[in-house]
Amino acid sequence: GLYGTGRSLNLLSLAGMTVAIGMIVDNSIVILENTYRHFKKTRDRRSAALTGAGEVGAAVLASTTTSICVFAPLLFLTGIIGVIMNDLSLAIVFSLAASALVAVVVVPWLSSLILKPDDEVRKPRFLRKFEASIDRMFDALERGYRRALEAALSNKAFALTISASFLIASVLLLSILKVSFIPPTDTGEFEIHIETPAGYTLERTGGKVDEIDTLLRDLVPEIEVAVYYVGSGSAITVTSAPNRAFGRIRLVPSEARKRTIQEILPLVQETLSTTVPDCDVTVLNGGFDALLALGTGGQGFQMEVYGSDLDAVTQTARMAREILSRDPDVFKTELSVRTDVQQLYADLSQAYMGTLGVTPYEAGITSRILFGGMDAGRLREDGEDYPIRITSDIADERIDSDTLNSIIIRTNDGRKISFAAFSTIEARPALTRIDRKDRNFSVEVRGYLRSDDQSGVTGRTIAAMNALALPPGVKFRTSGTSQLIGDSISSLLFMLGIAVFLVYAVMVIQFERFMQPLIIMASIPFCLIGVVLGLYLFGSSISIIAMLAIIALGGTVVNNAIVLVDYTNMLRRDYGIERRSAILEGAGNRIRPILMTALTTIFGVLPMALAHGNGSEVYAPLGQAIFGGLLTSTVITLFIVPILYDALEKRIAYIPSTAQARAEESLQYE
Repeated sequence: GLYGTGRSLNLLSLAGMTVAIGMIVDNSIVILENTYRHFKKTRDRRSAALTGAGEVGAAVLASTTTSICVFAPLLFLTGIIGVIMNDLSLAIVFSLAASALVAVVVVPWLSSLILKPDDEVRKPRFLRKFEASIDRMFDALERGYRRALEAALSNKAFALTISASFLIASVLLLSILKVSFIPPTDTGEFEIHIETPAGYTLERTGGKVDEIDTLLRDLVPEIEVAVYYVGSGSAITVTSAPNRAFGRIRLVPSEARKRTIQEILPLVQETLSTTVPDCDVTVLNGGFDALLALGTGGQGFQMEVYGSDLDAVTQTARMAREILSRDPDVFKTELSVRTDVQQLYADLSQAYMGTLGVTPYEAGITSRILFGGMDAGRLREDGEDYPIRITSDIADERIDSDTLNSIIIRTNDGRKISFAAFSTIEARPALTRIDRKDRNFSVEVRGYLRSDDQSGVTGRTIAAMNALALPPGVKFRTSGTSQLIGDSISSLLFMLGIAVFLVYAVMVIQFERFMQPLIIMASIPFCLIGVVLGLYLFGSSISIIAMLAIIALGGTVVNNAIVLVDYTNMLRRDYGIERRSAILEGAGNRIRPILMTALTTIFGVLPMALAHGNGSEVYAPLGQAIFGGLLTSTVITLFIVPILYDALEKRIAYIPSTAQARAEESLQYE
């Protein structure tokens, strides 16, 4: 499937396969368990295979379709979130589709060929004892579950109240979880952005970089390689800046060091900021976080201030920066423009130039060579071309009126004229850049955070900005990663709504009724209990990866309820069993396959939830959320669904289609 759609094996598609490992065996477990139960009674392999697959085959296909329905809408997401979700979703969809085909075709066929009674299978004594102990454990569990379910059915209000209390508590606990777009990763790389005062030459900036490198190697002995770019603000910057430098540092592998990148970064930031003078240093995570920042506009919290008046926008941006700098989660703030710089304006008087015999062309060419340099051609020597550039050392020095007096221009008649004789120089405050978006002036305010949680700083900053009396026409909005988090959560919640509707539609088609699908879908909200607890206990944040887990659970947790309700309906319809007895019998008979299918998925994602190593932070929350959500939803589903079924199906009566004797005979399950 991945090959046919032009996808590759990568971190996300492999994560999807890991999630699917536990899910793909669920269908086969249900079919095989029901087939083997009939085989033990009849000892006819063919009949058991046909009956076993016929009884639960439709429910298996329906449950698989519901799982596929929750992932299919994710394939239509675009942008960065679509890039992240598509590969993972496709891997799960293809895996589930193949598992359903195997469950309803291959498993019954193999069962009709190879099933044997226990007394005909040669097994070591210790294996028979082990199997007998497992059977006794499941029998005891089934008896205990029947008693607990019977008590819950007799006290519906109490059971529903306890379940609702846990659900409400989990919703309240959502506020204590951190919020991020993608969890911060430890790929063993980080970046250092260095800015020295305006007017620093490349040599002076390089000296500061050498000082930082020496200090950094003593501070972080885990460094394996460090590369610095002097005169550039980043590795992809085209224009040069003598007062800027960029460093990329790679550490030894995570298993060879005791500290994580999240422990090293704050230490490096604090030490370099307080130790190295005349340097503005920013230390950021590298690797996957740096790549993500290229597509989102950078790391940290970002806010855009915009309006039609440039001065008002700039002043409001300064106030926003001041608010952001006081936030406890922010260690550094900056604006997309600098307002503390000055530009030199040289006023050349044409009247004086005409009197002195200096042409505007001579004055202009001289100014360009002195202050910026100029390309003069190329020199070819020994087959090689060398660029010729005329420059002056004045550009690297402080320029004032005395500098103009020292600049001499030779006129056409051989006279030497001072540059100050026909020009004046003046320093004026200016902005380093002027950005426009949607015909408005725009200034971006950025705050670098101490952790990956953006929920706190976002709420506090927006509240403080709303309390200000902004100038007329000036507005603000979150941007970059901060905006992407809000947009992504909104998109995923919308996709969750579509997925829930598709799941409901599939179940309406399966049961040909409108009420029973609602009974089954009542199990979906209770997965939130385990999701919150799982993320909280593992110390993870709410991210788009965790949201994907919630969407996946929306189609997974209903699978067991579908099989349970469908089997209960069959007992009432085909064997004429009374409602309460059918509920107890159906739930008791289905608890073993339900627990087996749930445990296979839970243990399938457990290695992902416990994963450590480079990049594991990206996909670990997926396993943690599914692990917790499926665990709690399975336990609660075993009680909530039968209780709701008993309460809402009182008025529905099935007419038995077979004799009561057949019912009693068929229910003698071993």
